[in-house]
Amino acid sequence: MLRAIAIACALLLLASSLASAQSGEIGVAGTLYHEGGGPLNMTVVTPGVSASVDPIEELTIRAGWEADIVSGASVAVVDAPAPEVDVISTATQLFDFRNVISGGAEVRSDYGAIRAGYAYGFENDYRSHAMTLGARAEAFERTAAFDISYARGWDEVCDVFQPRNQEPVDRRRLASSEGCFGDSPELTERPVELQTFQGSWTQAWAPIFTTQLTVTAQLVDGFQSNPYRAVWLGRTAAQEHHPDFRARYAAALGARLWLQPLSAALQANVRGYRDTWDVTSITAELAYEQVIEGALRIRVRGRYYNQTGAAFYSDDYALAPRGQFFTGDRELSPMWSTLVGAQIAYTISSGADGAALGFLRSFDLLLKGDWLHHDFPSFHYGRVAVPNVDGLIVTLALEAAF
Repeated sequence: MLRAIAIACALLLLASSLASAQSGEIGVAGTLYHEGGGPLNMTVVTPGVSASVDPIEELTIRAGWEADIVSGASVAVVDAPAPEVDVISTATQLFDFRNVISGGAEVRSDYGAIRAGYAYGFENDYRSHAMTLGARAEAFERTAAFDISYARGWDEVCDVFQPRNQEPVDRRRLASSEGCFGDSPELTERPVELQTFQGSWTQAWAPIFTTQLTVTAQLVDGFQSNPYRAVWLGRTAAQEHHPDFRARYAAALGARLWLQPLSAALQANVRGYRDTWDVTSITAELAYEQVIEGALRIRVRGRYYNQTGAAFYSDDYALAPRGQFFTGDRELSPMWSTLVGAQIAYTISSGADGAALGFLRSFDLLLKGDWLHHDFPSFHYGRVAVPNVDGLIVTLALEAAF
């Protein structure tokens, strides 16, 4: 905790010290997510701070810190027999604190840019290293922009030490994160490697109409189960067992139409997804943004999501096993969700002489709220339906440009 606070303070001091001599931006944001219902609940607080400076016009240097503070209750053994059908008796309390430190740089010209970044994340039971590379180019008199990026991650997950020749149905779940990444002979680290490829094409067809096509592919190789979660298999419970390899593919198309008479914009997005675990999904989103007197903007949106279940998903592995793999993850079951939300953004800009805000060029304030509802028609804890299906997301962000 103290280390994370020190990092945030250092970033703030760095940006402040360069403000008088360099152009750049500094931002502070916080998000609260709460999911509740019955005996299960989850609260995630995500504070963050970011800073960037431009030593020269063609170069931007960025640094940031973000944290996830997680608390709540989760089910340790899915489908475990319970004396009462209306009680999720295996719910256990959890708490975790994750930090991510990041940095990067971008070099640009009049018609393009290249960028690189690195991020390191750490928490009690997880370590991650991520490297990103990207390039952007503009063409056709700047009516089109093409962007490609590549990200590589090297993660480690804490787990109980279990012999490799041990059958998955005999593997124990991790009881707690105490002793992780230490010298305990009872614990080990399991690697996860990630590669993400993405390309996008943004096209301005007219001054009031723009589209964007984005294609993404991700390869994940390594331990992808939740080490804390076990699944009841009939006579005993075993740590859930997922395939080690997963390839994920997605394509998204978005459009934005500026409504000049209303000083407003209408946005629509659709996204399709498929992976090698046989999960397919479709997402559709519609948004409306209204400009009020230039500085104030109000945006409302609605989103619908629907997916199929993984090929190895079963609601009861004791009665309906699905081969060598088994999961207690509700988000690998057939599901759908809806989201409605609104945001208010306010921008204060300096005048022509730059004196209105002192050394600041602009100041942005953003307040956003979303309500999210899930439905898991074929996922149950024993005979109990998922109780925690509603979530609330609130974000407050401040950004200043100097």
